[in-house]
Amino acid sequence: MNQQAGQTIYRWKLIEVDTMVMELILVRHGETDFNRDSVFRGQMDVRLNATGIAMADATAEALKDKVFEAIYSSPLKRAVVTARRIAAPHEIEVRSNFDFIDISYGVWQGLPETEVKAKWPGLYEKWLSKPTWVRFPGGESTRHCWRRVVSGLREIIFQHGTGTIVIVSHRVPIKFMTAYLLGKKRGYINEIKHDPCAMSIFRVDDRKYAPVVLNDSSHLGGLSRAEKKDF
Repeated sequence: MNQQAGQTIYRWKLIEVDTMVMELILVRHGETDFNRDSVFRGQMDVRLNATGIAMADATAEALKDKVFEAIYSSPLKRAVVTARRIAAPHEIEVRSNFDFIDISYGVWQGLPETEVKAKWPGLYEKWLSKPTWVRFPGGESTRHCWRRVVSGLREIIFQHGTGTIVIVSHRVPIKFMTAYLLGKKRGYINEIKHDPCAMSIFRVDDRKYAPVVLNDSSHLGGLSRAEKKDF
């Protein structure tokens, strides 16, 4: 960050956007109690907590001077509320897109990480070390989630082509989008981190994707925990 005239100026805000390319902004939803307590969320419709709402408002403030072409969101409340608060200064409707819903953890959903680790130690370890071929019991496979997320992302890139596009989603889908835009495979996701209400910004020029910032939470100030767990 740079300090100028008593105001915090974020470096990525100073980058001029060529009107002939797309600026793609990926935002993870704000904090929930399940995030804070390391409980698997998936497609459970968990609400933002007070910190999560404050994070969404801080993100809206950081992006208020952008001109949005469109803003898309997962249909789950924690993403929709984050997206609506970001969209509010722009008087633009949030477009719900099921492709960006969180991965379904099946029977893991609603369980704390410690319990999952104890009951499914082999699958839990595989999820951490080799996620490419994981299928969650009663839930979704990483392969299926990757295909729907990337399909939705490619459709939006094709549909718009230019302008600033915001996508508000969840930890795993945003990791998949980031991996795809970086030219990586789905097994790369555990090399990627994306914190609540952090932003990753890409410059999209035809089929060339260039990262501007990755997992930037500098706009969150004291709301961003100093030592954040990737969960």
